Amino acid sequence: MKISFSVSIIFILVIIACKNPKSSYNVSANNSTVGDTAKYYNIARFIEDEMKYVDLRNFTIIERKFNGLDTVNRIISKDEFLTAASMILAQAKWFMENKELFNETVFQDLGTESFTINYSSKTAAIKSIDLLLNEQTNLPKRLFIRLSKQIGDTAVTEQFSWTSNKQFMFGRSVKVSNQFYKNSSSSISWKNQDQ
Repeated sequence: MKISFSVSIIFILVIIACKNPKSSYNVSANNSTVGDTAKYYNIARFIEDEMKYVDLRNFTIIERKFNGLDTVNRIISKDEFLTAASMILAQAKWFMENKELFNETVFQDLGTESFTINYSSKTAAIKSIDLLLNEQTNLPKRLFIRLSKQIGDTAVTEQFSWTSNKQFMFGRSVKVSNQFYKNSSSSISWKNQDQ
């Protein structure tokens, strides 16, 4: 009688354990997801956060355009800022959706107290992305994106950079038959109107 009672209790405990929703499979599945997403820094989220930061504040936003000969400075609206910043955001989102095309390397720069993460590709239009992270906080300091494409005998190189809480820049150079044809750049910076 004692044996059948003990067997009944063990049987009930096994049934209860099998119905427990927390299984070791779910835990390991979560760990593998974290490992996969932790490898690539979410640069799209960084750009989105910077855009929101500027959009929610009363900053003076200044655009400087250089077309190879002249420089033009002007104050722009938040809508113009968001439209221009969206160009970099589009590149960052494309990268995040196509990370498998890129190789990652990490370099620690003791002189600037930062880590530089480089993503490079031989097959994508985006050739390289460099992200400098603050060594103490792991927050982005600077972001650089370089694109290159060939259309017939014309080579187009575009470079984007973003300095956290300060400015972003675009640069474009066009080469026709290995001769520079046109260079242009634009920078957009923001600062508190009280400064």
